[in-house]
Amino acid sequence: MNTGSCAPSIPFRSIHRLIQSVLPQLTFSFYRHQPIHADFSGGQITSDAGLLPLRAFDQRHHLTSDVAQLLGDPRQGDRVEHDGLRLLRQRLYQIVAGYEDANDADRLRHDPLLQIVADQKLGHALGSQPTLSRWENSPSARDLMRLSDTWCEQFIRLCGEQVRKRGEILLDLDSTDDPTHGQQQLSFFNGAYGQHMYHPMLIFERHTGCLLAARLRPGNASSHARIVPMLLRLVPRLEAAFPGVNIRLRGDAGFALPVLYKFCEYFDLEYAIGIPANCVFQRRAEPRQKQLKRRYRRTQTPQRSFSSFRHRARSWPRQRRICYKAEHTAAGTNLRFLITNCAGRAAEVFAFYNDRGECENRIEEFKNGFRADRLSCHRFLANAFRLLLHTAAYNLVNFFRQQLPQPWRSAQIETLRAQLFKIGARIRQTARCIHVHLASGWPFQALLEKPARPTLPAILLPQMLYQTRNHSPPQKTPPKKQKTSALMN
Repeated sequence: MNTGSCAPSIPFRSIHRLIQSVLPQLTFSFYRHQPIHADFSGGQITSDAGLLPLRAFDQRHHLTSDVAQLLGDPRQGDRVEHDGLRLLRQRLYQIVAGYEDANDADRLRHDPLLQIVADQKLGHALGSQPTLSRWENSPSARDLMRLSDTWCEQFIRLCGEQVRKRGEILLDLDSTDDPTHGQQQLSFFNGAYGQHMYHPMLIFERHTGCLLAARLRPGNASSHARIVPMLLRLVPRLEAAFPGVNIRLRGDAGFALPVLYKFCEYFDLEYAIGIPANCVFQRRAEPRQKQLKRRYRRTQTPQRSFSSFRHRARSWPRQRRICYKAEHTAAGTNLRFLITNCAGRAAEVFAFYNDRGECENRIEEFKNGFRADRLSCHRFLANAFRLLLHTAAYNLVNFFRQQLPQPWRSAQIETLRAQLFKIGARIRQTARCIHVHLASGWPFQALLEKPARPTLPAILLPQMLYQTRNHSPPQKTPPKKQKTSALMN
């Protein structure tokens, strides 16, 4: 009996043709020069190679690793295949790339680029949808409270220099709607929005765009519910980290709450908050309103005027300043009121308040760009954790784009995905390293080829080289955290 090795029955050069004959092919005939045949035998190819610089930035500032340390893991260590940090990175980078559902993990767990950014060994599958779902249901309420404090710590560490240089922190308060479907815990009908929903609360920093706090609330919660406890965890930390920096606050009429005024005055915050009109306010503004009406009849041009007065309600311990804007046009009279402790003319206070429209743009990007409204779990705590995951993805991208050249710093996530993150690449693994061959026709190559210029710190190519090798980059000593105020102990 012949026990020697037999020569292959198919020549090596014919294997590729055999694969092409077995795999389904796509044929296109619109190209008049030659026929086009397409198949799915390209090998390790990804469409999200632009996530590498983002992952390098994450590694440099240990953003995701800090978040993972705050999450407990109740699983038995000897039976864990995907640790918490790996699952966190898989989930966050899927959200950044535009795959917000946990169901997408079943199709993307074999993607080579996602395996690299999640620090998974190339060729080994990432966590599946059931694994991610169990992980999202594991954090406790205590874990979520610790996790919500992370955004403030990262803001202090990464944006501290520009905050001290600017000398101001501007907090924008707002709530938004998150429609619910099915039997979800604490999903209630909200009469203001006319739907069953959750009612998240968000606090943004205006100048940097950072989302400093996010909290999921039941659907029937009022606009101002839990805002003071959220600020109580945030403001003392900011004051301790930035002594002498002016902190200002803005909110719409849904936050016209006397206890919020007292809070701002106790911590010496400048505030401008919308306040609903009442008969007392309308009576005080009536002389100016009649004057504008007569002027409009005489000139037939729209009239606008600003003024202010002092007012003390029965529940207030002192008088507070009320600014108002009176307008008269062909449609009639329009009155808007603010309560504030800001100095300056009433027109300047309204200009400061009206700039809070930028907060609406941030909410739109958070909800539509990062799909933060995809809270489809049954348990309320799991949905609260999902909201924090989307918050982490938003802040990761927001911190990263502040390091980019000026035209990119105002780009929203859809633009960053289309022009930076979505890059076709072929991934090739050798015994020494992993090669990522980016598309030759990518129009923004200069962004990665010149990492040493002043407007773009060395966060891209050097760190990308470490990220794509089989060994980890040199560990840097993390900066010391700022001491918190004694009020938070």
